Amino acid sequence: MTETLWAVGGEQRLSFRQLEEWNKFRAAVVVRVENGRAERVLEYLSPPEHCPDEMPSVLFKAATIDGDTAWLCTQTEILECDVPSFAIRRVLSLPCFNDLHHVTPGPDGTLFVAVTGLDAVAEITRDGTLVRLVSVLGGDPWERFSPDTDWRKVVTTKPHRAHPNYIFFVDGRPWVTRFEQRDAVPVDDPAGGRFAVSTGGGIHDGNLHGNTLCFTAVDGHVVTFDLATRERTDHDLNGIREPDDDRPLGWCRGVLPLGEGRAWVGFTRLRHTKLRQNLSWLRHGFRATEHHRALPTRIALYDFERPARLQEIDLEDAGLNAVFSIHSAAG
Repeated sequence: MTETLWAVGGEQRLSFRQLEEWNKFRAAVVVRVENGRAERVLEYLSPPEHCPDEMPSVLFKAATIDGDTAWLCTQTEILECDVPSFAIRRVLSLPCFNDLHHVTPGPDGTLFVAVTGLDAVAEITRDGTLVRLVSVLGGDPWERFSPDTDWRKVVTTKPHRAHPNYIFFVDGRPWVTRFEQRDAVPVDDPAGGRFAVSTGGGIHDGNLHGNTLCFTAVDGHVVTFDLATRERTDHDLNGIREPDDDRPLGWCRGVLPLGEGRAWVGFTRLRHTKLRQNLSWLRHGFRATEHHRALPTRIALYDFERPARLQEIDLEDAGLNAVFSIHSAAG
């Protein structure tokens, strides 16, 4: 592999006890993947004023690369960085930011942010002014969440009713994926249209490549829609493996479509607690035991047409223990 990729996520804390998700990650990390090897290019720690007071998780969720600019988000911040150096140009943080999952520029130059902790999407200017906060369930988000609270200091708002993950644009209109509803809906009118993505695991990405929408479901499926025909295709990655390998793939999250039926897909190592909690969707020949050896956090290149897994790259040697998005030099 000669192309340069970037994988975005976080480094896990070393701990002798099982940590909750909101305490689990020590640092936000970007790694460069080149010639089959991963190398760290950015490590970031949020300042105390931008996060909860006791052992907050710091990691990057899904990012967007737009030309020479990378837009990254931690749980409570947006970072504007140079590409390919990933030098930080500026950091934006608003009181309504809680458990951010994605940031992307919109067609008019504003930024759209998945504010997962408030079940909402924020639109902000590039200097950090809030334009609007829209509930992904309809109605007014401030009816559930007080506008007077600094939500950056709130450890978690779980359970979420929708858990919005990822924002994309179709004909200039913003759409958002909803993990709990397993779908994608228009930001401006959640009842005004729908891609019914998954009947199994909750969904994450909604990546538009040409005329094809590409979604990941955390149970190891990549689902595509042809925008012209609305034809849905479900690629089950659990069946694309060595015949004697019954290990679970991990949390399937992060996809980079390449065209011609190929895509890079991200997988995050499953913790033992997750193995126990998610047996309902880990049913592809997996025999769960406490000592079951989980696959590492990695990215894998798939050819959906053959189907085949063409390449796999371990990210844990570079200290990336959770991956949220994958990017190329082209964006």
